[in-house]
Amino acid sequence: MNRMSKLISSLIIIGLLIAGCAVNNPKFFSSIESTNDKTYGYTAENPVTIKNADLNNSIGSSYYYLSRLRTDKGNKLQLIQRFSIENPNYKKPAVPLQNRYTGQPLSYGTGPLLDLYILKPENEKDTIRIYINPYLKGEVKVPNGLNFEKE
Repeated sequence: MNRMSKLISSLIIIGLLIAGCAVNNPKFFSSIESTNDKTYGYTAENPVTIKNADLNNSIGSSYYYLSRLRTDKGNKLQLIQRFSIENPNYKKPAVPLQNRYTGQPLSYGTGPLLDLYILKPENEKDTIRIYINPYLKGEVKVPNGLNFEKE
C-alpha cells in the first residue's frame, strides 16, 4: 500500500504542476498559431522554443503545451517517453562563464540540451517526435499538421 500511495502522490504533484502552469501562464499560449514550416518542432535543428521565466516553469509549460496538441483528426497525444539530447545549435564559448557565488556554469542562450518527446496519437499507430528547447525564449507555434486546443 505504501508504494501505491507514493505513486498516487506523485501523480497528484505532476497534475498540480501542469495545472499550475496553465493557471499561471494563460497569456503565454493565448495567441499561439500554426506554422507552415515543416521542420518546426520536428527536428533538433528547429525545436519549439518555450522558455518561460525560470526553467521549472518552462518544463511545466512544455508538458502543458504537449497536452493541448491534437492531430488533424482531433486525437490527443499520449506521452510515451521523454529524452534529453544534445542540442546541435549549441556553441560552447571559448571562455566558460561561471556564477561567482556558486561556481556553476552559466547558461549560454540556447542551452546544451533539448527535450525530445515521443508521443502517440490516440487511436493511431504512428508516433510523433517533438523537440523542445526549454532554455531558449521564442515565439511558440504549433507544428505543421497539428492543432492546439485552446481553453
